[in-house]
Amino acid sequence: MTRAIIISALNSGAGKTTISSGIMAAVRERGLSIASAKVGPDYIDPTFHRIATGRPSYNIDTFLTGRKGALASVRRAAKGVDYLIIEGVMGIFDGTTLDTTKDVLNPDPPSGNWRFATGSTAEIAMILGAPIVLVLDSRGTTESLVASVIGIKKTNPSLLVAGVILNRVASEEHVTQIASALSASGILLLGAMPKESSAEVDSRHLGLVPASEDLGRATRKLASICSAVQSHVDVEKVLKLARPIPVGVPSGPAAPESHKTRPTIAYATGKAFTFFYQENFDLLEEAGGELAGFDPTKEESLPKGTDALIMGGGYPEVYLADIVQNKKLLSEIASFHIQGGPIWAECAGHMVLGSSIEQIETASVHPGRSTMSSRVTLGYRFVSTKKANPLFDSGSVFRAHEYHYSKMGNDGDDFQCLGRGGRTSSGVAGPSLISSYLHFHLGYEPNSANRYVSSALRFHEAKDSS
Repeated sequence: MTRAIIISALNSGAGKTTISSGIMAAVRERGLSIASAKVGPDYIDPTFHRIATGRPSYNIDTFLTGRKGALASVRRAAKGVDYLIIEGVMGIFDGTTLDTTKDVLNPDPPSGNWRFATGSTAEIAMILGAPIVLVLDSRGTTESLVASVIGIKKTNPSLLVAGVILNRVASEEHVTQIASALSASGILLLGAMPKESSAEVDSRHLGLVPASEDLGRATRKLASICSAVQSHVDVEKVLKLARPIPVGVPSGPAAPESHKTRPTIAYATGKAFTFFYQENFDLLEEAGGELAGFDPTKEESLPKGTDALIMGGGYPEVYLADIVQNKKLLSEIASFHIQGGPIWAECAGHMVLGSSIEQIETASVHPGRSTMSSRVTLGYRFVSTKKANPLFDSGSVFRAHEYHYSKMGNDGDDFQCLGRGGRTSSGVAGPSLISSYLHFHLGYEPNSANRYVSSALRFHEAKDSS
């Protein structure tokens, strides 16, 4: 049975990704099979997990997929491995206040005797019964840090806080002072990482720089992190704390009709398009699709025989020159849309499908004009769609999240959204197009994968008959 442990923290920026990835790599070096997962909607941290474990990393998000879908994600991640290391999101109790028990389509049941924020690391720990190791950013603090851990343990005794790892300690004396306070409070110290820039991952405006943008650099960085973890963290003791979790067969979309043809679903990848959920790809393949990646910054054509297109999230603003100079590909994408080819675009993809980014012409599949902003738009959304599209029927209600520093003029209003900031409308939808800033996880409604593959198959058959 797979054994799991969760790496969490008191706040964002404490070093969860650095230490989680280092432990994953150290476990792999021991010859044990190791898998990873990330609590929440983040796309970037899993790119480091993937290098560390050699396996895809899965997102566990009780808002985006509901609790049932989150358990399915855990089963996918944990299948066939000895250990599952789950990296938490933000601080241990941080999540969303949006009430998922009132979802008109897939309401979550009340939590019972415990109530943690939806999507929080604490909620996942309770659902799985998994122990938690806290990463503590030790800069400029000693006993106060210990008091925070004591508070977590005393006010939430149902959570199993199994130990702590100190990060960014200044000296041996610093470690000794904190260790003494931890010991006096009965808190297990598992390691202390010194403050070294070489053992930190790089960041930019949406968080860390995705490892997949420069695999060579990220691999070297991870080797340095792994070495530091091996030297300063008791990895064996961390593994002994892990507890068995029940792992069954992952749930997928309802069995599709048997087709002789597997339609080709092209998806944007490369340095500018690094945001995707592995589970979405799994579900599309299980529904009968054949995935084919292409790099819009380098390749001038869509993959041969493309029957549907996914333009996901990433950093088009960073690599804008490479994208807009690839006029042949942009023209082909526009033609693909005119011919009725199904397109699913999110955030970066939505920007590229618009008429311009920073007043530079792009694909013009829809009339939106995007510009960069210093103000971030982020958060979970309840969403309903006015129009039937390749993923959802008209009137469908589902969940999504947004995270971007751009804004779009002349955007559509085909999606009605409800978030903490109130109601908004945005995005473009139609029989062969779904394009918006919204990010979707198909684990909420796995049969959406069947719908998308069916759209691709219809387009494939229409091409053959013409």
